Amino acid sequence: MIIEEIQNKIHTQIPMTKLMKFELKNLDENSLLTTAPLDINVNDKGTAFGGSLNSITIISSWCMAYYLSKKFNLENPSIVIFKNETKFIRPVTKDIICTTFIPNEEEQNTLQTKINTKNSGSIKIHSQIIEEGKVCVDFYGIYVIKA
Repeated sequence: MIIEEIQNKIHTQIPMTKLMKFELKNLDENSLLTTAPLDINVNDKGTAFGGSLNSITIISSWCMAYYLSKKFNLENPSIVIFKNETKFIRPVTKDIICTTFIPNEEEQNTLQTKINTKNSGSIKIHSQIIEEGKVCVDFYGIYVIKA
């Protein structure tokens, strides 16, 4: 299954994900759900460390870009983040749960067309860390995928 493939890839090739206990939990037609425990991603205030929150949203969105590249049957894609914006709205006080939204069909089609014609394309990916129904972290990143 694709979740296990991605989990293995990031834990092997991005070692800090294993240290953070970053896990892919679910992938459906709308989103990817990832988690990490608070206890090892904590700051001096007892809330989630901003660097961990930022890393989790960046990595979760990278996982989404990897998922899309596999959906497009790319064999060994190169995926990098080009730019991002992160808003830290409120503290995270429990285990970290990140939702990364699957780009809509039009955005996916545009990306696939660019990859097919130019061997590379970019896509904007949105992630949020939500606790008790409230957005704590809001992230947008632009990822470049090269075939």
